[in-house]
Amino acid sequence: MSTPALHYSALAYLADHQGEHLAHDKALLVNRCIEHMVDTFGISAREAEVTTLQALGEYESRNCKAYLDTSLTTSHTVFIRDLGTGRLRVFTVAELVALVKTPVLSSAPVPSTRAMLSNGVAEPA
Repeated sequence: MSTPALHYSALAYLADHQGEHLAHDKALLVNRCIEHMVDTFGISAREAEVTTLQALGEYESRNCKAYLDTSLTTSHTVFIRDLGTGRLRVFTVAELVALVKTPVLSSAPVPSTRAMLSNGVAEPA
């Protein structure tokens, strides 16, 4: 499980390097952050990937006035509070999966090219 120190390290790496030549290539930025986390902290690639993607979500959402309401969200239903409009939006996993399959999103690459998370592949024991 990701610790706050790992999370903030990944967040700092992304913030420091996103403005460089990597800004246009999210997959490269994510993969380099994963490699940095593995090399610096000696954690598994899977833990580094999870930590990096969590930090990426936080970094890319830093100016967003909405958040997931984890007190209401379940494994099958996601509740999003939009502070800008005061609305509570609800999405089922089925709706989100259908959305990901739309032409605009289905062609978008997964942020990590390692594909461990996107394909459910576990690291060898």
